[in-house]
Amino acid sequence: MRFFLLFLFSFIISFCVNGQTAKAFEKAGDKAFKSRDYGAALEYYRNAMEINNKKTSTIYKYADVARLFYAYDFAVENYKKVKDSKDAEKYPLIDFYLGQVYQSMGKYDQAISNFNTYLKESGNTTFQKEAEIAIENCSWAKEIVAEEDDIQIQQLNKRVNTPYSEFGPLLRGDTLFYTSFKFNNKNDVQDPPRKISKVMTSIKGAKGKPLRRKFNDATKLTAHTTFSHNSQRVYYTVCEYTGAMDIRCDIFYRDWNKKRKRWDKAKKMPEEINLPKTSSTHPNILYDQETQKEVLFFTSNRPDGKGGLDVWSTKVEKNGKFSKPENLKSINTVRDEITPFYHKASKTLFFSSNGYQGLGGFDIYKTHAIEDGWGKVEHTGYPLNSSYNDVYFFLNQDSTFAYLSSNRLGSMYLEPTNKSCCNDIYKVTINQPDEIDVIPPPIDSLAIVIEIPDPEPEPEIETPPVVEVPPTTLEDFLPLALYFDNDEPDKRTRRNTTKKSYLETFTPYYGRLYDFRNEYSKGEIGEQKLIAESDIDIFFENKVKRGGDYLELFSNILLQRLEEGEEVEIFVKGYTSPRAKSDYNIHLGKRRISSVKNHFKTYQNKVFQPYLKSGKLIISERSFGETTAKTNINDDLNNQRLSIYSPEASLERRVEIVEIVRQ
Repeated sequence: MRFFLLFLFSFIISFCVNGQTAKAFEKAGDKAFKSRDYGAALEYYRNAMEINNKKTSTIYKYADVARLFYAYDFAVENYKKVKDSKDAEKYPLIDFYLGQVYQSMGKYDQAISNFNTYLKESGNTTFQKEAEIAIENCSWAKEIVAEEDDIQIQQLNKRVNTPYSEFGPLLRGDTLFYTSFKFNNKNDVQDPPRKISKVMTSIKGAKGKPLRRKFNDATKLTAHTTFSHNSQRVYYTVCEYTGAMDIRCDIFYRDWNKKRKRWDKAKKMPEEINLPKTSSTHPNILYDQETQKEVLFFTSNRPDGKGGLDVWSTKVEKNGKFSKPENLKSINTVRDEITPFYHKASKTLFFSSNGYQGLGGFDIYKTHAIEDGWGKVEHTGYPLNSSYNDVYFFLNQDSTFAYLSSNRLGSMYLEPTNKSCCNDIYKVTINQPDEIDVIPPPIDSLAIVIEIPDPEPEPEIETPPVVEVPPTTLEDFLPLALYFDNDEPDKRTRRNTTKKSYLETFTPYYGRLYDFRNEYSKGEIGEQKLIAESDIDIFFENKVKRGGDYLELFSNILLQRLEEGEEVEIFVKGYTSPRAKSDYNIHLGKRRISSVKNHFKTYQNKVFQPYLKSGKLIISERSFGETTAKTNINDDLNNQRLSIYSPEASLERRVEIVEIVRQ
């Protein structure tokens, strides 16, 4: 009876701790969401759901932030959970948001079905007009996708693209200028530090490198190059964070110094261009042959526009001054128009917008220069455009190829939860440039697309108190799985020990993510290739990286417990994939346990050594090899795709911390 009461008391305490931790994660998610740090919010809500997966309000929040963070698969999955729950009536916008997500994914029939369900069943008329227009857009998009243009689109390789965003392509001679958002700002006050962008060049397809001689700002975001007609001036953007994820930009320029053969110091464009408390960005130059003057196009959210981000223009005067900016009212909508590009040979202005009828997200449109301004705005078709964001269009002078940036499916990404996170640069080969169909959007009927009312307030949810550092006990981690590369540490040996610590093996293993992606998806095509790549991404993020991160946190909590006088015994168990003989696997499992022991021996300048020597910290092992590996794991030495690179085989190459005993 005493044992039962003790067990019950422990269960209640554990439940309360986990409940408190879930609330803390949700609170942190709410804070991140408010500051529009959707990536952090997604992670916090996910952690809350792992602890308490039955709280409908958390699931709904997770779905909402997944939608805003382009993590569409997770948005659909969790909106459906809410829709199927007993609390579904509290969330009248479920079908509307599901329709939006399906539309963004290019699943137009499913989108239409959800929008119709929303119109039929919801008493909420807030988004009724939006749903009706979305249905019209989806029907239109289905027709456009069926009329595929004769172009070829190819993603640039890893010499240019990375899992972060690459954008703003501009080709001059054999040099591709572009921007990469992959650089760390070591001086950032935010934890973890936020990324900054730099202007890059790739010469003849070589690996991209940042522009030299301190062209890029060391702590701010540098981006978006465009050159004057005589190539003696470069315009570009410098941006800075104004909040957790909010960014404000100004346009700068540099003149070429012929004597020193380098760009002079940066000059900020005058205040009437860089209006205070607004953003000015995406510069692009037009050269008017008749007036022999340059016109600078740019994007801005300055006042007196049509709404959102608009395309503006300013004339570059011969005295070096700039005319008062003018709004291109004939092309701008009350939503966003961005990334203008003027094609001199055809006198055509290309830009991206989410305010016209399109396939989803930002699409690329064009308008021709006419005597008194700009002609009719035209959509540029499929597959140049996708249901995702298609921006930063650039066309070479003879219209035979182009570049664009897009986060369409197939683009590289960091987080497997968010496959549509980041832009890559794509090259477009135009086989029949004179015969490309252009589909005009019905602009007159779209005046009502625009204003999106504030969403209906959701029922108030009690805000729980914050718990500072979850999880709070060592037992919360169990089992803590730590994963290894094939035959690591110390390949091709039968030694039972290694000099390496676990984190020394973790770092190079995690760095092989793309090797595993390529090998496991080799031979697959289409959707199956995407699925294979996704499976590897999910394994590396949810298993490999999480194990390394959790070991650090586990070690810090362990140290705290030891400093408080506790005595702790840790039991670890080794696993291996069944590629080698059983006795070899036993030795390999012991080496892996040895690397985990070395972690505690060397962690933070050997901080655990006194406790290990005194016996207050004991690491005990339970090791075994193939005898307990799953029977369905492929052990064919000639089939490395399955026996080495598959998630199933990779899951077996681990050590687990399986038990904690406190004295």
